[in-house]
Amino acid sequence: MREQFGIIGLGAAGSNIANLFESKGYSTVYVNSSIEDLNSIKGVHKLHIVGAEGAAKDRKKVLQLAMESFGDIVQKIENIITQQYVLVIFSAGGGTGSGLSTPMLKYLTQIGKTCIPVCILPDSENSSAKINENTYNACIELMSIQGLGATFLLDNTSGDKFFINNRFVCEFDTFVTIKNSSVHGNFDISERKLILSCPGVVVMGKLSRSRSTAPEIIESLHNGIYAKIEAKNCYYLGVITSNKSLDINSISSELGGCYDTFLGISEATTIVMASGLQFPKNKILQFKNKFEEAVKNINSSNFIQDMTPLEPLKGLSFTREQVTPTNPRDLLMGLLNG
Repeated sequence: MREQFGIIGLGAAGSNIANLFESKGYSTVYVNSSIEDLNSIKGVHKLHIVGAEGAAKDRKKVLQLAMESFGDIVQKIENIITQQYVLVIFSAGGGTGSGLSTPMLKYLTQIGKTCIPVCILPDSENSSAKINENTYNACIELMSIQGLGATFLLDNTSGDKFFINNRFVCEFDTFVTIKNSSVHGNFDISERKLILSCPGVVVMGKLSRSRSTAPEIIESLHNGIYAKIEAKNCYYLGVITSNKSLDINSISSELGGCYDTFLGISEATTIVMASGLQFPKNKILQFKNKFEEAVKNINSSNFIQDMTPLEPLKGLSFTREQVTPTNPRDLLMGLLNG
């Protein structure tokens, strides 16, 4: 099933994870404003924003730099990434990935792709005011985009970033490639695509074959590499395990009672995915609070006046609407003038 997923790495952090996917055989494209960062990646399809020399964590600067070349970039991506399902990977706190994530996701969604955002959240306690500001605003924009599939929120407070990157790629690849076929249960490909197409946040867990009890699976969902679950409102739950007697309903109950559940039996390993969860608003508000706290400690009033005002936290809407694709340049202009 790898051939059914395309990968887009935006910025340095997104490209690092994308490169791990490419090493496993996924069709992959890298986009960056820094030619040095692109040169550090051993990938096939690398796209540089013409005239850019890096973003310096400035989201609006990236939009301005990409104004002339964004149309060419998305056209090249369309030619390379022909898959229906596309993972768009980026760090919320940086410049290129954070800035380009919204127009990229909007454009790909408008042309009919099922976009699966993979958003890396930094450690708010140990990040600069600029990174926290970028993260909050990127998350607000992400929550407002209509028609997205499931969103992964990788939490950099959960461990070493290289461990998180590798763990995520390993878990996702296992989820889409693991084979299961048994009279006790079969979690088929269409059902796995359904889980990944569900709007809202998704979390995942992978366990060894010997760890396949319901409490162990629940623990893997709550203490993995993703932002913590804040509300029990799971929509879909899927588990592939060697445990033929697993009570999947007990896991569903822990998540608030899922709309539907899927169970497959495999002797290889245990993999679980829960989608349709609410965005972790308390987690996202931490970035806003840390930013505002830092600003209060800055004495230069001129600097404070130049700071980008933060938007209020918005709710979610899962409505999918058919829209006419927006011209790529108009997408950037709308974000710059909005």
